[in-house]
Amino acid sequence: MLIPPAYGLAGVNLETYTGEGGIPYWNAYVAVTQMHGHGTFVDPRTGDAIRYNPDRVTPKLPALQQYELSLTTPPAPADSFNAAAAVRGQTVFFGAGTCANCHVPPQYTDGGFGLHNPAEVCADGGLATRGTTGKYRTTPLRALSLHPPYYHDGSLATLADVVIHYNTCLNLGLSAGQQADLEQFLKSL
Repeated sequence: MLIPPAYGLAGVNLETYTGEGGIPYWNAYVAVTQMHGHGTFVDPRTGDAIRYNPDRVTPKLPALQQYELSLTTPPAPADSFNAAAAVRGQTVFFGAGTCANCHVPPQYTDGGFGLHNPAEVCADGGLATRGTTGKYRTTPLRALSLHPPYYHDGSLATLADVVIHYNTCLNLGLSAGQQADLEQFLKSL
């Protein structure tokens, strides 16, 4: 499972790539099932029913969530993208690229409530089938260039690969110049 970035989570409702739940769910899952903390994690969808008495994890989770929500998204370094191309790419993002249909500002996600079938985005469903939803959530794009690899399953190495993938998958018909500009806009987020 790829771990999503821990910054810029305010306003994002489904943090896991397959949309199992929000921050409290994810924190409890990791703390109890992965780090073997003495706490409680119950999810009938996965068959998990772990309960410790005393529960030393659950009382700490609200403070952890508040900390995570306080982590702001770092700005893109000014020298990491071409500013003029990024401006043109923003036009592609909101226009011909149709990216903003799902990646809505300011988090550049749909708020975490829209889950996509893998086929909708020409994705391998392997990771999705290991989750409980069988779907992928719309990935927030803030500080995108800081957390490769990309895509729901980490299968795309670069942002250029992501743009090419969607141009092909969604039959967008973007020119090479539009694709390059869109990549620069994504780097600027």
